Amino acid sequence: MKGLFYKDVLVLLRKFRTYIPMCILFVGMGGIMEDGMFWAVYGVMFTATMVSSLMADEENTGWNDTASYLPLSARTQVSEKYVFSLLCILSFIVVYTAAAMIGGKPLYEISTGLVSIVMTSEIVFLFSLPFTIMFGVQKSGLIRLIVTAVLVFFGITVLQGGQGFLDLLAGKEYMMYIILLGTTALYFLSWYISIILKERVIQNS
Repeated sequence: MKGLFYKDVLVLLRKFRTYIPMCILFVGMGGIMEDGMFWAVYGVMFTATMVSSLMADEENTGWNDTASYLPLSARTQVSEKYVFSLLCILSFIVVYTAAAMIGGKPLYEISTGLVSIVMTSEIVFLFSLPFTIMFGVQKSGLIRLIVTAVLVFFGITVLQGGQGFLDLLAGKEYMMYIILLGTTALYFLSWYISIILKERVIQNS
């Protein structure tokens, strides 16, 4: 898995390095600005496509065909992509928290903002990764577009008010943690499903 991770880091730095400053810019804006939650979520959605871009590169360069001749199990290949997605989520948390602290936001506002960011990134990954593995980057593009459109609609209609749906949970703050727990469970379930799908793809290739 270390070799796969090293490969993805090199591809990221050589071909998709613009994602890194965009993540810092948008997620950082969300942390510093008083009502910047929309920008933070937008930055998360934009940067979360990084893993799909890495998978697209593997598909376009023929890496998937080469990998079938290497001692790499489906579990290892899929797990590496999910570990990469976890590192993306961690980077969102670090950037937003640092920016929010610089912006002088109270601890409660930072924590609720992090809930929105983590939930959004988990939703993007739990849909995009299994569908990309099953159908390939080109065929799954429409599905990813629909998921992105739904999240954008959610961001425009709900998050534009600052804390967004978290404001709707005023007095019921425990609900946001229940929802976060639910999306986290679905995220790890998609990990397991992706392994099964990858094994079927390898068997049929």
